[in-house]
This record gives sequence, C-alpha cells and structure tokens, in this order.
Amino acid sequence: MTRVRVVTDSNAMIPWDLVGQLGIVVVPLTIDIGGVEIVENSELDLAAAYRRLRDGQPASTSAPSAGTFAQTYERLRDDPIVSVHIGSNFSSTLNAARLGATVAGIDIHFVDTRAASFMAGCCVLAAAQAARDGAAVEAVIAAADRVAATISTVFTVAEIDRARSGGRFPGQSNDVDGVPVVRLVDGAFERLAVVHSDAEAADAMFAAVATESRRLRIGVGDADAGPIVDQLFTRLQAHRPTDDLIRYVVGPTVAAHAGMGTFGIVYHALEQA
Repeated sequence: MTRVRVVTDSNAMIPWDLVGQLGIVVVPLTIDIGGVEIVENSELDLAAAYRRLRDGQPASTSAPSAGTFAQTYERLRDDPIVSVHIGSNFSSTLNAARLGATVAGIDIHFVDTRAASFMAGCCVLAAAQAARDGAAVEAVIAAADRVAATISTVFTVAEIDRARSGGRFPGQSNDVDGVPVVRLVDGAFERLAVVHSDAEAADAMFAAVATESRRLRIGVGDADAGPIVDQLFTRLQAHRPTDDLIRYVVGPTVAAHAGMGTFGIVYHALEQA
C-alpha cells in the first residue's frame, strides 16, 4: 500500500531521531549570522551558531527556495505528499513550497499550521504518525489541523532587543525590567509575566500544564538555557508520567528572534484511545 509522505521545514525543530523514525522529510531553512550563512540541517554545528548569536552578531533567516522544494517533491513524486509548514503569518516558507510544487508539476497537499517552531513541529508529528499508521491523505491533513487548532506554548523572550527588532513578539518595550514570559492565546502571542530568574520562568511553564486533566504531548525546548530546562523536564516527567514528553533543541532560526537562553514548553491534548 502506498504511504503518504510528510514534508516539513527545519523551523519545526523536530528532534532528528524522530525525523528518522517517522520518515519525515525536512527541507532546511538558512540563517545568516554576521555574514556567515548556515544551513539548518542535521549537520548544523549548533554550538558555533549559538556562539555567534551570543556574541550579538546580527542574524536574518531565509526560507528554502522554490527550487529546493521542487527537487524534494520530485524525489517523492511516486507517493502522495502532505507538506506541513511554519505558518504563512511567520515566514514565506509555505509560499516557496507552493511555488516549488508548481515548478515540479506535482499535486501537493499543504497544511498551514499558523504556528512556528515546535508548535508547527507537533502538527508535523501528528501528521507523520497518522501516515505511519496507514492513514489516507485526508486523515493525515486532519491530524495536523487538529493539533494546529489546539496547540499552546509558554516561553521566555531571552533577548528583548532581538525580539523587538524582529517584531515577532508582544510587550517589547524599553522599560521591561526582567525577562518576559509569553504564551499563545487564541492564535496570538501575549505577555504572561515578567520574571527575574529562570526558576520563576520554569514555575510559570509548569503551572500552565500541571492541572490539565487530559493526556498531553509536551515539548520542552531551549537555546542553550542551561540546567534549568533539564530540571523542568524531569519535574514534568515526575508529575505527569502518562504524558508524551519530548526534549527538543531550539535551532538558530528561532533563537535569532527569541534570543539565546530562551526556553519554553509547547503542549496539546492527545487523542484518547
């Protein structure tokens, strides 16, 4: 039986072991940090990219080209393809993917997650798991859409200047004394709190899911934020042992906007068996 192939972009931040296990095809974004162009793929020297960002070097991200998408789709043309991407409200990636499908002359099914980073990644995981289980195209799309409609996140904005310059996040005023903690509410970002320690930020994230009665998928990710993130992960494991917890890395295409040292959680309800 023909299996649906799931394509995404590297902004989804899916751990590479899960990419391999689920057969996800990842098209990399690129990031220019201080004049050095870095491809966000499995061979990325993450430590070097982090060092450049910590040094305060200016950074800008670029979507994959339509030609890159066309080549990717061409390799998969014998199977039905569902392409799930960072929201068109955040990036031109989806537009490039659509153009790539036109160039390749292949009928591709697209999902606009209306989300970024591991929020989009959770939509991809849901689609890929449905595809692995033999679902048809319509069911694979529905799995991604279902997560996109319910996904939530709470995270820190570690470098206010980077966030302000990118215009991605709220509450970026010069008088912020501390680190903003941001959450997603009804598809829009809002500042939840301003904290003065990583421990306070971790407490806010833990509280966001601690009393949830549903079984959740929870992603815990960071851009070199230190041991507090592993401590948060361990705390969640102990408090919510039946949840699906995933530890992921915040790549440079997100760290360039939220800042080095940012960390957070992404979560959504899992379907009941």
